Amino acid sequence: MMADSSAPVLAMSIRFKFWESGDHMCNACNGKMMQFMRAYSDRRDLLKGIAGGLLFTGLTGLGAGTDRAEAAPPDSGAADTLFLANNILTMSANTPRVEAIASRRGRIMAVGRRADLMGLKGKHTQVVDFGDQTVLPGFVDPHMHSNFCGLRPWLDVGPFTTADMDDARRKIAQAAAQAKPGDWVLGKMLDPSIMSGQPFSLQDLDRVSPHVPVFVLESNGHVAYANTKAFELAKVTKALPDPPQGRFMRDASGELTGRLEEPPAFQPFVSVLPTPRPEEFVGFLRADLDDASKKGCTALHDCGIGGLYGEADLALIDKVMQGDPGVRYAGMLVSTHFKKWQQMGLRPGARSNRLTLNGIKAWSDGSNQGGSGYQRQPYLGSTNRGALNYTPEEIEHVIREAHQAGWQLGIHANGDAAIDVTLDAFQKATGQAGGHQLRHRIEHCSILHDDQIARMKAMGISPSFLIGHVHFWGRAFRDRLLGQERADRLDPCRSALDAGLRISLHSDYNVTPIDPLRCVQNAVLRDMREGGGILNEKERITVAQGLRAVTLDAAWQCHLDHVCGSLEPGKAADLVVLEKDPHKVAPDKIQDIRIHSTWLDGSKRFAA
Repeated sequence: MMADSSAPVLAMSIRFKFWESGDHMCNACNGKMMQFMRAYSDRRDLLKGIAGGLLFTGLTGLGAGTDRAEAAPPDSGAADTLFLANNILTMSANTPRVEAIASRRGRIMAVGRRADLMGLKGKHTQVVDFGDQTVLPGFVDPHMHSNFCGLRPWLDVGPFTTADMDDARRKIAQAAAQAKPGDWVLGKMLDPSIMSGQPFSLQDLDRVSPHVPVFVLESNGHVAYANTKAFELAKVTKALPDPPQGRFMRDASGELTGRLEEPPAFQPFVSVLPTPRPEEFVGFLRADLDDASKKGCTALHDCGIGGLYGEADLALIDKVMQGDPGVRYAGMLVSTHFKKWQQMGLRPGARSNRLTLNGIKAWSDGSNQGGSGYQRQPYLGSTNRGALNYTPEEIEHVIREAHQAGWQLGIHANGDAAIDVTLDAFQKATGQAGGHQLRHRIEHCSILHDDQIARMKAMGISPSFLIGHVHFWGRAFRDRLLGQERADRLDPCRSALDAGLRISLHSDYNVTPIDPLRCVQNAVLRDMREGGGILNEKERITVAQGLRAVTLDAAWQCHLDHVCGSLEPGKAADLVVLEKDPHKVAPDKIQDIRIHSTWLDGSKRFAA
């Protein structure tokens, strides 16, 4: 059902309701992190600039706009483009491997053998021959976030780009040496829990940057670090009392250590550090989308639109999409803003300029690695089982309200007890088979047991796995948090597939980088980055299954499979071209395969 074209524009006065909940979630699910980001940008009235000034068009096209590939179905006549290759993997059961694709006005006309499709060549047809390179449907990341594009220019000192804590110190020292007067060194994504070496101290940061102010944020959003120069500019001294619910950490003698705990302690620093202009935020998000295209993505699915800036989230995304990036975009709106979405006239399937709104996102618990995922049994060496963010009755209410309005539900659930509560809520709110038509999902669905898989199959609910958990945090789960038996249930892709579930693999960007080939490799190998080894070899999947989880089944979960996810007549000519076939390289080399080019609606959008 499409939204009424008279849906209110976003230039209305902005009201905000934000998610405020448990500790140590992923950034986009973390109320504390969002509190920091709001303070970071509100100081210059950013939201008013985005919603009222810069993004003046808002979503006025909702209900009237269409994807370019959907606007003009193919008809008889010559093809605009013939794509040829010796190895085209379509992800279609009818024609899994072909040699040619004919497209017209952005849509696929036909697939098949070269000789059969050459009859569609006209005098203006472009012929693109990829030779021995491998062609696949464009990749789909079914769970990422746009909310934190404002941190894009910050220095990445996290575990995916930085070897260890000493390497983080070297990066900060280098940035400080290159800084101009008035600059700050702003660092992000630090994660001492999986980065070897000693945590930062005030003395460390003073040594690497004695004159340039430094502020470094951990990826969990609860801890930050600053040097003496930053403390001076923020007017924080050892005599200053801790703010409510925040702490300026001190040593035994009362001296500041450089460590800050909780966003209220960040506020004095946020109030003086430089912040982006509205047009810069547009550029940051566009750069994120361009980076995804370079990784072979032609579709992204945002699981938390409105969680940070309310309606302005939509305005920001819509403005970026008007600039015609190389991806189509879809997403779920946050449940905490549900009444506002209704007042705006938004309905399932509402769209404008290649932006589609298809679901409602809610959260049941927090993060397993942060100790707030809700578990059946306590974490190792503790009595802590984590916690729910909402009561079971509240979760049930969210599901019932959105389900009855025709929205797909995506419920964040990491711990096994949180998955139990979520499944109970789905069953009470929608009925035993309530999820089949709307394709309800459990996001992350991390510690998943066979009895839960059976329930999901019966109710038509599918899991989207943050497979990077296995690679980046697997040893932490096994040895320090959950123990072998429960860690073996982390992202059980094979068990889910064997039970007949359709699964997808996602990045949860910016929790892990957008890189579908890396996701495939993680699911195929299940290797642990920290210390090596394999986490439950029985849950490995094949390369073919991994590729399906980042193409057709990911598109299906996102209600985009009528447009993309496979290379079939009637669908968009969205392609990714790889220099090697993932089936024919060593499993530990899959993520190293070079992306040759990415094509959206039959047009090249990235070339290596």
